[in-house]
Amino acid sequence: MLSAEAQVLLLSAGGARNDAALRERLGEPLDWEKLGWLAQRERAAPVLRDRLQQVGGGRLPPEAAHLERLAMVAEFRMQHLEQRMLESLDALAHAPGRGIEVMLLKGAALAVTRYGSFARRPMSDLDLMVRSSAAQEARDALLRAGWAKSGLEQLEEFFADHHHLPALVDAQGTNVKLEIHTSLFFRGHPFRLEPRDIWERAQRVDVQARQAWVPGELDQLLHLCLHFAWSHMMGSGAWRTFRDLDVLLGSSAVDWERFIPLAVRTRGASCCYWTFRLAGVVSGVRVPAPVLGALRPQLPDVVLDRVERHFVQNLLPTEAMCPSIRMGYAMWGVGIRPRWSGHGAVRPWERSDAFVGQGETGPALGRVRNHLGRLREWRDYARLVMGSR
Repeated sequence: MLSAEAQVLLLSAGGARNDAALRERLGEPLDWEKLGWLAQRERAAPVLRDRLQQVGGGRLPPEAAHLERLAMVAEFRMQHLEQRMLESLDALAHAPGRGIEVMLLKGAALAVTRYGSFARRPMSDLDLMVRSSAAQEARDALLRAGWAKSGLEQLEEFFADHHHLPALVDAQGTNVKLEIHTSLFFRGHPFRLEPRDIWERAQRVDVQARQAWVPGELDQLLHLCLHFAWSHMMGSGAWRTFRDLDVLLGSSAVDWERFIPLAVRTRGASCCYWTFRLAGVVSGVRVPAPVLGALRPQLPDVVLDRVERHFVQNLLPTEAMCPSIRMGYAMWGVGIRPRWSGHGAVRPWERSDAFVGQGETGPALGRVRNHLGRLREWRDYARLVMGSR
């Protein structure tokens, strides 16, 4: 179903079990420029380069020079971001009073606890969480520590109910960003997962002689799934999500008897199911079958199969994606089953500009004409989603 370049990228998110498949793909013609573009978009360039060198006998073809350059730039950027994180932890620890407790989220938490460095876990920005009562104080401390306002402050109404303050940018002009979170999701989200729950189960970690917190293991796993399947509707961050999942499952034994009730209780079962299923399909990440069975939405196999095909085609923008934003919303709803999951009427696209449809507003006749001009896209999408294996 996927292009060779998409397969190479997503297979590199899995473990050594994918080495044979990667070697096979490397023996086929590849569009290295396309692969490099995908790697840059997914923040995968350093890891992909190293993985392909490993399975390819230590060297890459001359056509991969662009990927190698992207990897070098990304590594430098991650080294700088790691240094900025350490400086930020210092600034928060020495804030007026007794300092500010800070929790590392997402990539930063995993880089510290699982990967050992930012270079091994590339990310687009730095996510920190503080208690809501300390958010403005934390922002002031970080502004004094070399971060600058990004201009998003003018969206006061939007950020009033958001789960993080307007992003800060590195004053050194490196284009890296920092977000100060007070919660994992925007106000009114459907999940029974509040900041106090995360703080109560958090673990203290040492970060190069500095103290910080990270979410508990099960909370990290749950947040990974909810962030990918709900916040991003499985439309971005697939490579990072599947690689993080593989690392989380491989670095310690997950207590599934505790995780399954947590996922169900917090209304995240269907999001976890699809994250696990897709990671297995395209990246070979192994989640026990009984776990998938316990989290599975109540849908017939044939429906799950078609929805899976839709989600796979929408993981990366180089593939035969769904030509309609509205159809994408509908298919997401079929798979996630938000009402069955207890989500009520809340949907992720209500709070993000990323999900505002293009070409699907205005008079109905105009929308019809738009889709008639995209018949080939519709044909390719329908053939892949509705066809037989």
